[in-house]
Amino acid sequence: MPDPSRRKRWRDALHWQLRGWRRHLGGDRAEWEALVAWQGLAYQAFHAQPFAPRLCDDLWDRGRFRPSADLPPFYSPVRRERENSSHHYGHDIQLKRHAGLPLVGPPLPLLLEHGLKVARESSFESPKPWSKAFLCMGPLRARWVEERFGLPAVPIGPWIAYARPLLAQERLEALRAALGSTLLVVMAHSWDSVERRMDLDACWQAVEDLRRRAGYRTVLLLRHWKDPQWTLPPDWIVACNGHRSNPWFLDSMVTLMALADGLATNAFGTHLGYGLQQGLALHWIGVQAEQDLSALRPGRAEAEAIEWEERQRLSAALAAGLEAGDGSGVRRLLDPYWGFDCVRSPEALRPILRAQRLRP
Repeated sequence: MPDPSRRKRWRDALHWQLRGWRRHLGGDRAEWEALVAWQGLAYQAFHAQPFAPRLCDDLWDRGRFRPSADLPPFYSPVRRERENSSHHYGHDIQLKRHAGLPLVGPPLPLLLEHGLKVARESSFESPKPWSKAFLCMGPLRARWVEERFGLPAVPIGPWIAYARPLLAQERLEALRAALGSTLLVVMAHSWDSVERRMDLDACWQAVEDLRRRAGYRTVLLLRHWKDPQWTLPPDWIVACNGHRSNPWFLDSMVTLMALADGLATNAFGTHLGYGLQQGLALHWIGVQAEQDLSALRPGRAEAEAIEWEERQRLSAALAAGLEAGDGSGVRRLLDPYWGFDCVRSPEALRPILRAQRLRP
């Protein structure tokens, strides 16, 4: 009897091979149209006057923007890559652009770890029949992934290193002069079935205290796309990078960081390493978030609880390092997970993306 799963894998491989050839010969109008649509949304948000860089949380789907609120978790209509999560935050776009490869072309034979995991037991995607390697940020994470799955795992440094500001240098300089010393604030947020809560009034008061103490003129609060519309001090500027399917998400993030001097947070998340990589002063907000995992199935909840516990341990170490003014110690703490010295040049990244150079 023929193996149905083997036949399915063969059909899938043929489909993507033909799709890659079509893209090479004549492009892929739907995917290029989506990139341009998102680009227009980001341009409008960051060039509006007065400055209010808020992308809506709609997503581009089959020729139009549609609300994302009622869609299933992790839904994305994007089909640039074989693995849906490779599109999150525009990671595939940042890498291909940096390496000089077509933004919409043959799919990468790689799995892109699209966020931060700090516990050995935590994982994103499992290997697929077509995947030849994982790309991770830091060397510790890469070692864990390689040991777990037996596939090469290549550390390439913080994703933000491959992003480009959405604003021209002259516009950035003019905005920096207008905003003055700016504090970018990123709070712990819920995601899909994981709910996080905190004392918001205490958070806003801590930010205002830090603002006065450190002499920041402007507060720029970055909302996660699923955060509620909070009641905030009237002179704060609210930003949002839009839905995770936004291919220019990290370009939006690096633009905000180019306007900021400091980063304040109560969450041990990707933004911490991004801020350090971009040269921002880090500040810890000592208002702890509580996490509710009751909506997850038992096995997944246990894994997320382990991840959360390790993040809490690292948060305490980070807060202590920042309090002591130990900048080199903070960098050593974060480096295993973000890999600040692992950023690749275009020439070094190109063969990695083509799965031609996966071992040192």
